Amino acid sequence: MLHKYKLVWGLTLAYALLIGCSKDDAAAQAPVVIKSPLTQRILDSAGVMAQVFSDTLFEVSPGIKETDIHYLSREGYSMRAFILEVDANHPGILLQAGTPYNAAAYAMQTVPEMAKYMEKPDYKVMAAVNADFFNTTTGEPRGIYVKDGTVLKTTWANARSATFMGVLKNGKPYIGDRADFLAVQNDLEDALGGGPMLVRNNQILTQTDLSVEPRTGIGMNENGKMYFIVVDGRSFYYSNGVTITQLGHMLKACGSTIAINVDGGGSSTFMIKHPLANVWQVRNRPSDGTNRPVGNAWMIISR
Repeated sequence: MLHKYKLVWGLTLAYALLIGCSKDDAAAQAPVVIKSPLTQRILDSAGVMAQVFSDTLFEVSPGIKETDIHYLSREGYSMRAFILEVDANHPGILLQAGTPYNAAAYAMQTVPEMAKYMEKPDYKVMAAVNADFFNTTTGEPRGIYVKDGTVLKTTWANARSATFMGVLKNGKPYIGDRADFLAVQNDLEDALGGGPMLVRNNQILTQTDLSVEPRTGIGMNENGKMYFIVVDGRSFYYSNGVTITQLGHMLKACGSTIAINVDGGGSSTFMIKHPLANVWQVRNRPSDGTNRPVGNAWMIISR
């Protein structure tokens, strides 16, 4: 009798496992309903995604939307990307250079710490990403530096420091290269340097850096839409990183007609003030395992 019970139990367990596996396989094969138009654009045209596992779209605050994507790369690797879509023309939205202690000096702080020094009761930091490459001893930015209408640095550390993002005194965002900076520096309210130009005149530019790393990029279109993207890396089962060419393709797919690469690696930081908790939250997973103190950041302010 005992053998009979064992046989029945074994058959029942096997059937349950078979049904469970069938359900898992069906779930894995079920099409994902893509919620974010940005995810769909990247999937359709960037040439970096083989499959989307999940995506999330929500409003951080009026004029600021976040898209989070978990996808399989064309090379077969797990990937996570985080995108802010910011309407720079939206009333009450301001882009500002964030610096340690909100001072016009060289130092290093994490992005959430910078936000604490910038926020005021009628001046809310709603989102932020890291910005220029910097000297890891002093915090001095590698590229140019303009804060509150004062030009503080006009030199570039090396050939890689080739671009900048700025905000003109009329409040309009501006992305350009070294020659552009010479033309507009006196019209800038804020500006921080960047690395290679990825997209210009709606065309992808050729890059020589083929390394795969965590990346941060910034792009914009001609209508004042800004795209801030962080792609995590250096974690095989979580997210493996991208090349800067792939980053450019993603920013172009979002709608950017001009885009630049900024500091990446362990510096890549994507922070929002969460709409459900009213606290600053770093949404990505910085590859150092903790938030790295950086030289500067771009803050998206709601007034």
